[in-house]
Amino acid sequence: MRALPNSSFFRERRANALPSPAEIRAINQQSGKEEDFYRSPPVEIRSMGLFVSNVTIIEAETQIMLRERFQGRLPVPEVFGWAEDGGQTFAYMALIEGEALMARWGSLDDNEKQAILKELHFLIKLLRTLKQDTHDQYIDILGKKPLNDLLTISARVTGPFCGLDAVQQFQDACGIEIAHQAPIVFTLNALLPPNIMISAGPNPKVTALLDWTQAGWYPAYWEYCKASRISVNPNNFPVTFMDERHSRLDMILERVEEADYNPWLYFLLSRGI
Repeated sequence: MRALPNSSFFRERRANALPSPAEIRAINQQSGKEEDFYRSPPVEIRSMGLFVSNVTIIEAETQIMLRERFQGRLPVPEVFGWAEDGGQTFAYMALIEGEALMARWGSLDDNEKQAILKELHFLIKLLRTLKQDTHDQYIDILGKKPLNDLLTISARVTGPFCGLDAVQQFQDACGIEIAHQAPIVFTLNALLPPNIMISAGPNPKVTALLDWTQAGWYPAYWEYCKASRISVNPNNFPVTFMDERHSRLDMILERVEEADYNPWLYFLLSRGI
């Protein structure tokens, strides 16, 4: 067990220790949730303000880094610690109050939607203030480790790609032909309605950006291209919801022109992704 004694969980003395993996599994068994060897269903322990989920250690470290860098300005769940046990990783983090944007969007009025989109635009712009050393450029996840993007893994493109020509190395590996040099920016890489939490009640605010599993350093066009193409399960959301999300994406991210988007789309389709 790796616990973070300076986290609010211990500062506020919510408990003497984080629940063990065995205790989390027992809660799951009592709830009747299915479990497999690699992944245990997430657990909420509201009395401790605790959410326990299976994420990679790199994802937990990414959240810790972002909270330290932005000091509360970027709504990222606080990590209290993690444990590896029986082939599973248990991440202990703050329980976020609110609802997923996907669940609220249909009931929001236009002013509330506009406010949420503007807030998301500000948060992504804030994330973009993270900068690499101009003499140490790279495309990778935290710690210069291979990429964890579902699209690049499917295409067997993992990296990391380092050096002043890192973008060109990455694009060559993907088969993406773009004439100009795109800047490298820190990318959430999962900007989807299920990963955006907003507060309950009228005039909601963004309370958390979730799922930093695939986050890392990518060419600037990557976030927009992926968010405009990748959809959530159509069985869970009406088509009109997804159509509206795509039409308003320009309010959150800087629009990517066809000269960049078409080569990216070719990369995606040529590999049957």
